[in-house]
Amino acid sequence: MERLSLLGTIAWRNLWRHPRRTVLTALGLGLGLALLLISIGLGDGGHAQMIENGVRLGSGHVVVQARGYQESRAQDLLLPQYIAATVQETLADGRGAGQPTHVSPRLLASGLLSSAAHAAGVTVIGVAPQAERAVSLIPGKIIEGTYLSDAGHPGIVIGEELARKLAVRIGSRVVLMTQALRQPQTGTPGNIHSALFRVSGIFRTGLRDVDAYVVHLPLPQVQELLGVPAYITQVAVFLSHDSATLPVARRLRQVLASEDIEVLTWPEALRELAQFVWLDDAFNYVMLAVILAMVGLGLLNTMLMAVLERRYELGVCAALGLQPGQLAAIVLYESLALTVLGVGIGLLLGLGGHWYFATTGLDLRWFTEIDLSTAGTVFDPILYSRLSLSRLLWSVAVVFLMAVVLAVYPALQAAHTRLPDALRVL
Repeated sequence: MERLSLLGTIAWRNLWRHPRRTVLTALGLGLGLALLLISIGLGDGGHAQMIENGVRLGSGHVVVQARGYQESRAQDLLLPQYIAATVQETLADGRGAGQPTHVSPRLLASGLLSSAAHAAGVTVIGVAPQAERAVSLIPGKIIEGTYLSDAGHPGIVIGEELARKLAVRIGSRVVLMTQALRQPQTGTPGNIHSALFRVSGIFRTGLRDVDAYVVHLPLPQVQELLGVPAYITQVAVFLSHDSATLPVARRLRQVLASEDIEVLTWPEALRELAQFVWLDDAFNYVMLAVILAMVGLGLLNTMLMAVLERRYELGVCAALGLQPGQLAAIVLYESLALTVLGVGIGLLLGLGGHWYFATTGLDLRWFTEIDLSTAGTVFDPILYSRLSLSRLLWSVAVVFLMAVVLAVYPALQAAHTRLPDALRVL
């Protein structure tokens, strides 16, 4: 132990014989780790915000619907409305591995919305207004008027693009025409129905497919219009944490196994969004690998040059009786000390940058003024960093392991010091 302690002391003193080189190398390693932590934090934060907006614009973290609806989108694939109550009771019994924020029943159909000036095809979504206010992105995106209410005369909520196309504003009258769905009991096709509504709210999400084609109506009015008073299209389940998605889906599949129902997680229901997140993650890993490779080559160059510059010193140590393994140990100790110093600097800078972006955020409006959207979701204008403990430990472990592995080659070079060549003074 005393010999190892002595070798460690020699290694530490060797580092500070060239303080500028030591500080610059540690700083380079620390900046690499800091960039890694900040990039991972912003990447994970951006993905979390995209997923959150995607599920709030879509069908939730978990969706319950008739089997085959995901592929066919057939409007007559309906569920009895009591399924929504069954889902709520199942998740309220404490065995759902995660409590839902809300369970929202919905009825979807296609229709034609017309005003005095124009007409446009739309997707009609019948919702429970009170439940929808707590989970959907649209109630928070109202720019004129108000969202739907459970009480009072039913209005209709439309997107900004649709309002511009129809040349309507708050209070304008519009006519919604749609075909009643096939009766689930008889299978007979329904008749064409129409109803008059007043525009009560106009929203803007930044996603054109939503702003130009989606309208919200109270669920009872849509059920009456379509002639299916006791049926819905799907039950959207919104959770407090995305991590509970899979356990909740498994629980619902067990309970609803006897029904002709499919229970999908959001990656299964929103495939385009899931694929985009996976692809973006893969690209981020490639870029981070490039950053680490550059930092690693710099560290390798510094350690190797330090060994070559001290060839005479290593020869003297060998002449005094140090074994090749001990010479290699000195270089490895130097590398470990340098790595610990660099990791400390990296944690200080990286966690500081993460804290700033987690509290203040990265304002994307510095780069563009337009609304950003992709894969059926929208980007928030301010990006917040999210860095989990597992990601932090993983990042530190990768940098530390890289530095140790790269130190092996300089250490072998030191161990291969040969006498008397190393003692020649050129």
